[in-house]
Amino acid sequence: MAGDVTTVRAARQLVGEAISDSPSDLRDAAVLVAGELVTNAVVHGGGWFLLQIDATRERLRVEVTDPLAAQPRLLELTGDREHGRGIAIVDALATKWGADHLGSHKVVWFEICLER
Repeated sequence: MAGDVTTVRAARQLVGEAISDSPSDLRDAAVLVAGELVTNAVVHGGGWFLLQIDATRERLRVEVTDPLAAQPRLLELTGDREHGRGIAIVDALATKWGADHLGSHKVVWFEICLER
């Protein structure tokens, strides 16, 4: 996908559609987390990103690849911080998440357990 803000909405919609049969709280969490990773790719990754979605009855895995090799960091949240909350949201809502360095680019991924 092109790395611009109009694609964030489209990416969030794709994730929601992939797990449309899941409970709304899990779907909302997945859409929010995906939106954070895609926004980071657009703002910090530049140019393009690749969104991959793998959904089963048990789990959702979303991967966002962008051309920037720099790894995401979980920042300490302070009341006056205007930016930098995205990975904290990912960390709080995803069952697990991580980032894989792939030479000149990276893949940031998360999984959410869809079973109760």
